[in-house]
Amino acid sequence: MKKILAFAAAGLLTVGFVGCNSKGASGNSEVMDSLSMAFGDLYGAGMGQQLRSMDSTINMEQALKGMEYIANADTSKAFMQGLQMGMQISQLYMGIQEQCGAPINKSLFMQHLREGLMKATPMGQEEMMAMQSKIEPLLKKAMEQSPKAIANKKAGEEYMNKLKADKSYTFTKSGIAYKVLAEGEGKNFSDSDVVKVNYVGRHVDGTEFDKSGEEPVSFNLKQVIPGFAEMIQLMKPGSKVTVVIPGDLAYGPEGSRNIEPSETLIFDIETLGVDDSKPAARPQINIPAMKKK
Repeated sequence: MKKILAFAAAGLLTVGFVGCNSKGASGNSEVMDSLSMAFGDLYGAGMGQQLRSMDSTINMEQALKGMEYIANADTSKAFMQGLQMGMQISQLYMGIQEQCGAPINKSLFMQHLREGLMKATPMGQEEMMAMQSKIEPLLKKAMEQSPKAIANKKAGEEYMNKLKADKSYTFTKSGIAYKVLAEGEGKNFSDSDVVKVNYVGRHVDGTEFDKSGEEPVSFNLKQVIPGFAEMIQLMKPGSKVTVVIPGDLAYGPEGSRNIEPSETLIFDIETLGVDDSKPAARPQINIPAMKKK
């Protein structure tokens, strides 16, 4: 989108609106027709190039319909503002489809949007907050029921069931399973510690999705996924483990950049000690520190 807008702006600046003063526009239809065709050629070629560079399989007829809709639209301020908000709604539709694996009911959405939009008295802040609180559990439930989340949850449960036959793994009450490779020495870490670790993260099929690299990383245990934080607190400096974390103790039904919804994850972790150079962890909501934005 930015490239297309940049191209359009550049095209307008290049021609400098030559011949588009009021006298020329009204007094010479032949010139204006030629100018219209020249602009059409320029924009058609440039936008076609930009669209194909972003998606080689793009449906040009559909792209053209979108361009014509906007280009021929009412240019009143209210309509254009509504158009911008409509684009936000379109992004919402796409986001819900992606996260929930099912489309939003557009008819019901627009019916309720109209009712809210046309209210004579604006909604108060407390009422807005209450509506947001209503949405959060509904959205989580919808994400949990997405085909990907269901399939990943099933795959994770099957993997965990196989581990139960392996006596080297210990299962905690919360549901994580871990195998100790090295005991370490000293006292266990607490949830207020910032801990230096080496780690490798893998999917249940064995493929790697993340790792600490050549240098260890420091994690505030209040800011990592719950299963990771629980495992660290069962370890001491010098400990090494392999831990399997079910999706509900990892990134949940929303997933992450390279983590699918409700996916069970495997981590190989080595703890090196408390990182005294970092401030102690402060109580707050658990946020996956390893989530890449």
